[in-house]
Amino acid sequence: MQKKKKLYSAWKDNLIGYAFVAPAVLFFTVFVGIPIIVNVCVLSFADFSLLGNFKWVGLENYRDVFDDKATLTILGNTARLFAVLVPTHIIGGLIVAAMINAVRNRFFHSIFRISLYFPMVVTTASVALVWGYLFDTDFGVFNWLLTQFGLGRVRWLGDERWALFSIAIFSAWKFIGNAFLYYYIGLRNIPESYMEAAEIDGASKLKAFFTVKIPLLTPTIFFVVTTTLINCFQVFDEPYFLTNGGPGVSTQTLAMQIYRKGFGQYHFGYASALGVILFIMVIIVTILMFGTQHKWVTYDTE
Repeated sequence: MQKKKKLYSAWKDNLIGYAFVAPAVLFFTVFVGIPIIVNVCVLSFADFSLLGNFKWVGLENYRDVFDDKATLTILGNTARLFAVLVPTHIIGGLIVAAMINAVRNRFFHSIFRISLYFPMVVTTASVALVWGYLFDTDFGVFNWLLTQFGLGRVRWLGDERWALFSIAIFSAWKFIGNAFLYYYIGLRNIPESYMEAAEIDGASKLKAFFTVKIPLLTPTIFFVVTTTLINCFQVFDEPYFLTNGGPGVSTQTLAMQIYRKGFGQYHFGYASALGVILFIMVIIVTILMFGTQHKWVTYDTE
């Protein structure tokens, strides 16, 4: 009888748990899972439009993607932004989180914390408009500062040599608060007694940070690195609002090309094939991250 009661209790607990996760699972299945499967297995192998004209073309979309001369440039743009933004967000976020966590004055601590995260709350379109004026060649603040030091003006958004760099600066300012927030929460959850014990053993604060806090923070670092890698592959807002992919296609990313081909030129099959390529890139990075986490992530804090 007692065994039946335990089984019934366990079954009831499981049922309640399934009931809570069911809406999220249903939402993900309908709006994420099924569209991904349909895109990978059907749409990327077809030529179709919103009017309903559907034609099976096999691998033609993928051939068009790799035959397109712009594809290599776009992949290069994505890779360069990826190479700049990933370390900036991951390392920069950790540095500012550690610095703000070390501030003991409650007032300044709150001011710094809010100031750093505030850009994340503001819409990208609105702040991109402001940054567009900052980057302006003739009247922008950045060029005014350069002229004060006797340097020449820079065409930040109109020169292929500077456009990607300008987007990277804006993206770092806008989105570094995301990595900062996770690092900050992780640092706040590490007991100060660990640091005190390390200092008693003779370790400096810097050495204690790297030998005590960093290992305890590795689960947070793993999450930040994984999500940052995925997000940087899908960069869209920054180049779209600042340069619209220009000059030429010098700042156009893979996500922008998917949008342009699908909703600008109505080549949905081509856009679907690009989407599959982006999906494969993200999957590979995710698998690599989860496959190597056991080598450096420490979940046991005892």
